[in-house]
Amino acid sequence: MNPLPHVVLELAAYALGARLYWAAREPARGAMPLADQLAILAGAICGAALGSKLLYVAQYASALASQPWTAWLSGKTVAGGLLGGWAGVELAKRAVGWKASTGDRFVVPFAVALVIGRLGCQLSGAWDLTYGTPTDLPWGWDYGDGVPRHPVAGYEALALIAFLVWHRARPATGHPGERFRVFVASYLAMRVVLEFLKPPFGPAIGDVIVADRHAGLTAIQWVCLAGFAVCLASLRRTRVVPAILPRH
Repeated sequence: MNPLPHVVLELAAYALGARLYWAAREPARGAMPLADQLAILAGAICGAALGSKLLYVAQYASALASQPWTAWLSGKTVAGGLLGGWAGVELAKRAVGWKASTGDRFVVPFAVALVIGRLGCQLSGAWDLTYGTPTDLPWGWDYGDGVPRHPVAGYEALALIAFLVWHRARPATGHPGERFRVFVASYLAMRVVLEFLKPPFGPAIGDVIVADRHAGLTAIQWVCLAGFAVCLASLRRTRVVPAILPRH
């Protein structure tokens, strides 16, 4: 298992995502004081770091209980980082008194960065815990145990590319924050489904740690369902949900 592709592509994802975000926020730079921008950015970074770690621990709590403390700090989850970063931004905005939505400018940078990062996951083997359960489909991926498995990280990258195409083609509704909430809701719903294609919903690889299940679902699935409900309620309040449904 070679972690090098994961490390290289993850660093590339951070760099490109940051560059795209910086470019997207330039028109609004004069409207928000620099100190407030930095506070919101700090909120996003701290919230994402905390959320990604906490959800990782909740996801693998039983397996981590017998591991050294370094194992508790080594992992992270994108879903936890996304929701933690969102919470961090909202807390920072409240602290500085900024009421306008800032989420839409995160959508493209985050989605592009995540596509690149997931390609790194797909090429890295089983150690980053994104591998799938066995499959007979012709595109089954061998993660090192000789068994074709669902390339779950690849599925996620393709779904994100499809979202970016939709995002590019669909005109904005005029509701600030709408595209961010649609993105978050779409991503969380996708994660709930894709988690069913990973252990513990099928055989794991060797001694790689496996997620716990709580009332049939993993911690990531429960958190994603809760986040999806929050997004849907927010979209309904702004009457956006009917606008994004297919027209008959």
